[in-house]
Amino acid sequence: MLELNVNQATVSVDERFEKTPLLWALRDVLGLRGTKFGCGAGFCAACTVLIDGKATKSCQVPVGRAVGKAIVTVEGISGAAVDAVRTAWYTGNVVQCGYCQPGQTLAATSLLTANPAPDDEAINEAMNGNLCRCGTYPRIRSAIHHASGILANGTSSALPQVNESPVPPLLDSELGDPVHPYIKITAHGRVLVRSSQIEMGQGINTGLTTLIAEELDVAPEVVQVTQASGGATEAGPVYGNLMMANLTQLTGGSTSTQTFWARYRAVAAMARARLLAAASERLGVPVGELHVDVGIISAPDGRHVSFGDVAQRAEQMPVPTGTAPKEPSQYRLIGHSDLRRVESAAKILGKTHYTIDIAPPHVRTAVVLHAPRFGAKVLTVDDKAALSLPGVVAVVPISNGIGVVGETFDDAQRGLRALTVTWDDASAETRSSEQLAAEHRRILESGDGMLVARDQGDVTVELARAAYSVDAVYEQPFLAHAAMEPNNAVCQMREDGRLDVWASTQGPEYTAMAASVASGLPRDRIDVHVTLAGGAFGLHSSHGSDPSSEAVEIARAMRWEHAIKVQSLREEDFKSGRFRPMSAQRVRAGTDAQGAVTAFHHELAAKPTGSELPIVSNILVQNGVDFLTVTGAVDPPYAIPNMRVRVANVTHGVPVMTMRSVGNSPSEFARESAVDELALAANMDPVAIRRRMLSDNPRTLQALNMVADIIGWRPDTARGRGIGFACSDGLKSHSAAAVEVTVDAQQRIHVERVVFALDCGIKLTPDLVRAQVEGGILFGLSAALWGEIILGDGGEIVTRNFDRYQLMRMRTTPTIDVHLIESTEEPGGVGEVSVPLVAPAVANAVFNLTGVRIRRLPINKTLRVH
Repeated sequence: MLELNVNQATVSVDERFEKTPLLWALRDVLGLRGTKFGCGAGFCAACTVLIDGKATKSCQVPVGRAVGKAIVTVEGISGAAVDAVRTAWYTGNVVQCGYCQPGQTLAATSLLTANPAPDDEAINEAMNGNLCRCGTYPRIRSAIHHASGILANGTSSALPQVNESPVPPLLDSELGDPVHPYIKITAHGRVLVRSSQIEMGQGINTGLTTLIAEELDVAPEVVQVTQASGGATEAGPVYGNLMMANLTQLTGGSTSTQTFWARYRAVAAMARARLLAAASERLGVPVGELHVDVGIISAPDGRHVSFGDVAQRAEQMPVPTGTAPKEPSQYRLIGHSDLRRVESAAKILGKTHYTIDIAPPHVRTAVVLHAPRFGAKVLTVDDKAALSLPGVVAVVPISNGIGVVGETFDDAQRGLRALTVTWDDASAETRSSEQLAAEHRRILESGDGMLVARDQGDVTVELARAAYSVDAVYEQPFLAHAAMEPNNAVCQMREDGRLDVWASTQGPEYTAMAASVASGLPRDRIDVHVTLAGGAFGLHSSHGSDPSSEAVEIARAMRWEHAIKVQSLREEDFKSGRFRPMSAQRVRAGTDAQGAVTAFHHELAAKPTGSELPIVSNILVQNGVDFLTVTGAVDPPYAIPNMRVRVANVTHGVPVMTMRSVGNSPSEFARESAVDELALAANMDPVAIRRRMLSDNPRTLQALNMVADIIGWRPDTARGRGIGFACSDGLKSHSAAAVEVTVDAQQRIHVERVVFALDCGIKLTPDLVRAQVEGGILFGLSAALWGEIILGDGGEIVTRNFDRYQLMRMRTTPTIDVHLIESTEEPGGVGEVSVPLVAPAVANAVFNLTGVRIRRLPINKTLRVH
């Protein structure tokens, strides 16, 4: 046995794990699951632990090398430095999905232990290796400075207790009740809320907590949000997305707050009315004379009851007629109180259970070897060497490839690497990225298969008579979602013949559909349990050929003997695809002699994603036109009298899926770049040409004017820096971005500053809105500057880990200024609004500085980027 010193305790590990990465000994052998797996190759540092006080990537340290050293994980760390870090993280609302944060906080603790007062350069140096896909870097930097001050002053405070009540299962008899599927109040006064939307870092649970606390007049601390799934009545799915015709439960398109706004305010008002009716009955006082404050209902004579006292009776009562939510003028929390994220403490402490942390009794871990080319199938497999390895339980051919089952993840991983496999490429996509890009351009040039998505006025005539015009093609590559938690799922057959599936799914019904097909079981025997997601960004909207399907197929092949967890290697995560589609877009536009835009002809070629979303695909795809492809093109913020949008649905073998901001990112890159090119052709200021087209859109115009003023825009002023703009009213919000770039002595482009203004209507929690905008900006910058999935000659995927798929890091993060515009309009989207504007604003700034026009992303294909 090998003896390790973990969290000041001596623990024993079998000698067969001597060469196993410490990460997997901690997680799978010792059960310390706070340390997270991100890449397995030392590129992301999600697995950071302290070894002899130094921040160390545990995926890169074999167990044998850790013998005799002091190992400290997120579960066991203590002391003034980590207390200060945790306080600063919590009060600064640093966390989003939270998956990387145990590693981030340990790295910050190591830094502050060695250097209690680090400057920005020291922070950059220490934290640059720790990736955060949610883009929390500005807040991490601020939190480290705050923690430094706490250490100096000795003022840290304890995090809130992580103590959630068990949520009782929803009974079939409760489904038809207008309140019970969503809100249940316990005898102790706890408010249990089943959320229709999955928390994947966007702050939905905190927004819903704010809304419920506001409408019920309770303290936010008594509200507990849990992820719901399933359930339907004759009226349709109980948790269906109202912004998608209530057809199915689905999180996406920045619709969560809008869905909450429409549904949960009304439900909370009903619950409150019931409680008042029950209190009226108990106290013998008319409802109109009762007063509610922080969950206490009081009569004029001072007698009172708590919500818990009357909760059971309230559930038995009908909903009083005429119930209505509060008017905005009555709000005390919504828009006024920035709650700390409700799941933040658990994430900081490493106590959150993501799918990777689900471990039913006797679970076995499987990894799946996927083909190196999309669409290839297993031809032959030699598994003798794999099955001879200790800890390897089985090798199972499945639809997507070959599953290797192990007692631990590392066992399965070693088994996978011992396989000898040949692949049948007869049905594979064998074209390279460059060949596929050329095909997209060919379709644009030929017009093959073009469908009309919008046709207004006479574009042909107006383009012919335009005084000034542009004709340009803009291209975007495949992009990976690259969430910090690699793809995974867990399944277990129960003794009663029901199948449990755990997944951080954006569409629980999709997961159930996939599990039904893979298992051969009817849908009503499958229970989907939605876990918090370590990022998702659209990827977890799949309905088959995903980890849920793989886990169920493997478990079925093993006769349901074990619970099975499929955990993707990062390389397999990339190889399984479902990328944002490659696209090519052509814009022809013209102005009259005075510079007024008279015609805009926007054509797109891309593989559609709307058809990848069952149930809602019928409303997303109309007459062959996929709304998720053309959004941002068919609905620009500008008034243009003559406009035509056409789209060609490209066919290829690369799996695609929606990505954060869906079609808006590629469409708005083309549109906003073309507007700048048109301004240049007409000798106009790029801000002025936009202002002219926004005269009937005051909310977007206000955002544009704000960022222009803040960035200090003056046309034709020599400044030694480039400034670029972009604006949008997509996702039912109104926004504008201004970006400032510089070039260094090595002729490398650097993004110095991003100014973003947003009018998203009423804001539930303004600071979390700001956090989402910050994260979206950095998500967009990663894509604009470096993002590209590369298929090599023969179609083999080249991009397999974070060494080739470069993301924004601490050192390259610019200054970000987010300005929220006050509004009384109903809430619009937030989580995706800043993503689309980044690429065109940067490209326009690069041209403003260098005269080089970027029409093909990522930018580093044209210029060096720092």
